[in-house]
Amino acid sequence: MSEQTRAPDKNLRAAAALLSSAEPSRRAAGYRRLAARTAPGADALRAWAVKTVLPRAQREPDGLALSALVEVLGAAQDERALPVLLELAAHPDGAVRLAVAQVLPFVGEPVQDSPRVRALLALSRDASPAVRDAAVFGLGTQGEAYGPAVRAALRERLDDEDEEVAEEAVRGLANRQDVSVLPRLIDLLETYVQPHPLTPSAAAVLGRPELLPVLAELAAERPEDRRIAAALDACDPARRAERSALAWRLLEELAVRRPDLDAALVWPRFSADLELRVRHPSVPDGYLVAALLRRAGQDPSRAAELVDADFPPAA
Repeated sequence: MSEQTRAPDKNLRAAAALLSSAEPSRRAAGYRRLAARTAPGADALRAWAVKTVLPRAQREPDGLALSALVEVLGAAQDERALPVLLELAAHPDGAVRLAVAQVLPFVGEPVQDSPRVRALLALSRDASPAVRDAAVFGLGTQGEAYGPAVRAALRERLDDEDEEVAEEAVRGLANRQDVSVLPRLIDLLETYVQPHPLTPSAAAVLGRPELLPVLAELAAERPEDRRIAAALDACDPARRAERSALAWRLLEELAVRRPDLDAALVWPRFSADLELRVRHPSVPDGYLVAALLRRAGQDPSRAAELVDADFPPAA
């Protein structure tokens, strides 16, 4: 049995022993140590961590320690923790609500109008900007959070007094190809001296030609900023058509060269990057098409050769 699957080892037991300390700071330290080990841990370790900390959630009196406990539940990504997290979403301590907003997107199955989505909707209107920011991020990036209530909540936050929250709302709507966000997105690109990293990303995902003038101006001012250059490229219809044509030629060349490979072009939700997905008995893999073509000098035939070399024919 490997070290990673041995649960618990002496270090984990030492961390768990801190949870019985009378000092809240020591309990918080114990929870954080457990969270750090649980995140990359095997299933047995995750299950042990949840079993260890979940019963303590109802009797942990300190907000700092309780927020650290929530980190463990988030690291474990165990659905058994969901009822506790939903209850803690209304906790009077803002640190606890923040921890819940940060971990909720990673606990539970993705289901439309799920309890975790409803909890994030409530947290997106929290009095604390940090909690709103985390909740809007969760809503903006969750694939099942696609209904009208989510869009309405994101639109509410477009003019949030906190810039970070507004930026997250812009990206969340851009992820959903909601063109109503265009005026706000253009405003952010025009008025901020240094655009937030999420703003060019939102522009790239939305990919609308209406963004070209402001992006061209920003690109001229900041020629070294790759995020702006990528957004400008993504919003240019001519460049998009050119990239699509190269991608299809790559797929056709690969089909001729390796008909045994199950390859497909995929545009993941909430992404500006076209991917080439390959299923193979040895190991499935994928490529960012733009990066693959750059390696091949924009030559689809050469790109197909590179993929061919990565997947030796079955014996």
